[in-house]
Amino acid sequence: YAKHGHGEKALYCFENMQSHDVSPDVVTYFWCLKACGLTGAINKGVEIHLAIERQALFKKDIILNNALIEMYIKCGSLNLAQQVFDKLSVRNTVLWTALIAAYADYGDGHDALKCLDKMQLEGFSPNYVTFICSLKACGNVGAIEKAGEIHAEIAHVRLFTGNVILGTALVDMYAKCGQLMDARQVFDELLEKDVVSWTALMTGYVQHGLSKEALKCFEQMQQRGISPNAMTFACILQACGNIGANEKGEEIHLEILKEN
Repeated sequence: YAKHGHGEKALYCFENMQSHDVSPDVVTYFWCLKACGLTGAINKGVEIHLAIERQALFKKDIILNNALIEMYIKCGSLNLAQQVFDKLSVRNTVLWTALIAAYADYGDGHDALKCLDKMQLEGFSPNYVTFICSLKACGNVGAIEKAGEIHAEIAHVRLFTGNVILGTALVDMYAKCGQLMDARQVFDELLEKDVVSWTALMTGYVQHGLSKEALKCFEQMQQRGISPNAMTFACILQACGNIGANEKGEEIHLEILKEN
């Protein structure tokens, strides 16, 4: 049930199992924590956490620790996730990245970047997912100096030119920080450009009052045979409104009608 997204049914089975005096094991707890994360059942998650601690399973099983942290993150309880994390005797890049991603997703960019610093001080190297989450955090809080350091690390390990997702994260971060020349430079260096990377650049232009540049990008994107998505259309319609480009706006309206 938990594996296929039926968290409530999984937790019902767990209650049923216990009413029949069948004791849970590590695997049971693992999937119940997954179910709690799926349904946001934080109280049940805490109850299971306490049971795990009573049975001294917490210190023995890193997979169970990971599940606990993931459950608290999905329930939006980052303080509890951090508490579990801080008690771990063994950490790895995946766990650090999960915590950094959670802070970035919940808009706490400063704590995400603190985690990145601590992770590297402990001798763990970021992977491309860590970099993506850290760049998101930089963009959220305008940490352009830290972003420059991260960009230098990425360039050193030659990651971004061949990775469109990471490259797009760089474009998006520079655009959010108002560094549009840097955003364009990174964009131009990408070996592969998709609709998401084009839209990130256009959004940056629109947000910083350069709607004509956004419209140029839109035309270039279409010339290269890349179809806009809903986010692209929303961005470019805003650009048309900003500069009173009625004809272009009507043209895009027709495109949207054709798509539907």
